[in-house]
Amino acid sequence: MPRNNNRGERREAKSKGYSLRMGQLFGPYSVGAIYPCDANTTVMIAGLDAYEDQVEKGRLEEVCDSRLKQYVGVNRLYEPPMGDGFSNGFVPALRFPNWLYCPRCGEMKYVSPTNSSTSLRCEACSKKYRHDVRLVPERFVVVCPHGHIDSFPVMKWVHGGTDHDEKDPKHTVCRRTKGGSTTMGDIEYRCTCGAHRSLNGASSLGGLDKIDYHCTGRQPWLDRKSNLPCPADNKDLRVVIMGATNVCYPDVVSSVLIPDALGEKVKAVVDQQFADMFEMDRQGMLDMIIDMLARQSGINPDSMRLAYFQKKNAGNSEQSEVEYLHDEYLTLRDPQITKKGEFVGKSLDVSNYSLPLMRRLISKVSLVETLTVTRALVGFTRLNPEYNDSKTMTDRRRALSRKKLDWTLASQTIGEGIFVDFDATCLKEWATRPEVIKRMRTMQRNLDEARAGRNLAPKELSPIYVVIHTLSHLLLLGISEVCGYTAASLRERIYCQNFLGDEGSEDFEDMHGLLIYTASSSGDGSLGGLVRSGEPGRFEEILLKALQKATWCSDDPVCIESTGQGLDSCNLAACYNCALLPETACENGNKFLDRGLVVGTLDEPQTGLFRNEL
Repeated sequence: MPRNNNRGERREAKSKGYSLRMGQLFGPYSVGAIYPCDANTTVMIAGLDAYEDQVEKGRLEEVCDSRLKQYVGVNRLYEPPMGDGFSNGFVPALRFPNWLYCPRCGEMKYVSPTNSSTSLRCEACSKKYRHDVRLVPERFVVVCPHGHIDSFPVMKWVHGGTDHDEKDPKHTVCRRTKGGSTTMGDIEYRCTCGAHRSLNGASSLGGLDKIDYHCTGRQPWLDRKSNLPCPADNKDLRVVIMGATNVCYPDVVSSVLIPDALGEKVKAVVDQQFADMFEMDRQGMLDMIIDMLARQSGINPDSMRLAYFQKKNAGNSEQSEVEYLHDEYLTLRDPQITKKGEFVGKSLDVSNYSLPLMRRLISKVSLVETLTVTRALVGFTRLNPEYNDSKTMTDRRRALSRKKLDWTLASQTIGEGIFVDFDATCLKEWATRPEVIKRMRTMQRNLDEARAGRNLAPKELSPIYVVIHTLSHLLLLGISEVCGYTAASLRERIYCQNFLGDEGSEDFEDMHGLLIYTASSSGDGSLGGLVRSGEPGRFEEILLKALQKATWCSDDPVCIESTGQGLDSCNLAACYNCALLPETACENGNKFLDRGLVVGTLDEPQTGLFRNEL
């Protein structure tokens, strides 16, 4: 079915196939997603079981990132197949949805998922019009929040809850559209038995209750039905258009590759003192013992801290996200670890920059000339990207294959980046201001309502995360204007706990940084324009201009006075005219953003972290 082209470039296929870029397999067309091959053919990208033959024959290239493998809980990472030959380059897929109809006469036909023909046609109309009249897929599907998906129950719907065999000649269904309209109420199914019914109300909440429809537990990407009964209530099911974004949200974990180059001296000191360090860590005095040991041994404290956490987390496959990010944070804050081709960077003291607000609020800037980023597919969700919120990594990976596998798909790209570390003391003082607390209550209330609607436990949002996340967006937009990369080709990575009170998060309250980077499988990921934007004399101008632009949006005062906008109303003063990014650039789906916390509001200017400097 779909063919993955090499390194993101489109190539001419040697046999009938369709082009699919590498990035799309970790984005909108991951495992479990519906891929539109053309106007007449749609398929669902198959699970990892379908790649096993290629794995066994050594046709997939292995990706090296030991830290990410440990975090995800696998032994191997493989790059998806690439190339144009008959022996490689094919991404397995199955036909879905399975109900098709003739655009001329409307006659419907149920087609097997394993039918790979790309020229299914209506025989009667093809003969009548003297050319192939190809069948097109019915565009409505039934989606379950537990990951199941099925074609729309045409037979059961038109017969008011009574099911019939799709191949029964006594029950041949035709699809009719009234007056040229494409709304669901104007689409009608008619059966040869005389039964007929429009699709009016099918997509409404509880619409399938009219036919007593229950989740089938179908998993077409695995070519099976679930062995376990689906716990979903009928009202949780949704009839959606197959091309809707909520049909499949890929669950992808990204990682900055940290070379194993800490040095034998650092590892030796940590190995020798690990028991004492661990005990001091339990007592909340880890920084004290690290500073003491660093002075005694002449070792950089950040390198020692990184070595300690790597040893502490060794063998822990269920490491939390904040723990995983902490290793990267320590490396980026003081990038003394360098390895050509993987990670090359330098740290600049904030005193090198002339802007006064930087010296007050920012502690360090790191310019990373070479940055390797690995992305691993660990699962997907339907209807709600937060459905994996409380699942372990093992549970998240369960959706990808019929049986437990010790590998998953991954891609590795090379680029460059700018890392900014903020002063923890200033951030914590700002977060306690009454104006900040008051403004955060509105966003927190919106978040609580959204999570309650999905039966998720409440979580307290961190104001420090919101302000760093928003500033990251403002900086990325500002950098894209001068560095030569578009906003869509840049990405952010926030090093800060987004929710307060998460288990173990109090151990990493010192983490307050952001990384803006670009990475590509081609040479475009390392042109140098991004790093040059972070140099003294340039970065100050970009930062100041970004903050000044943030003080006024073309949609103000509507935007700045908003009490909730965007997905789940979890943004306040943030819209596409001021702070939102292309979906691929933001790590949190353009959620938890507010210009008011960065530059202040019209009524309460002191809410802004940078207000006094503007």
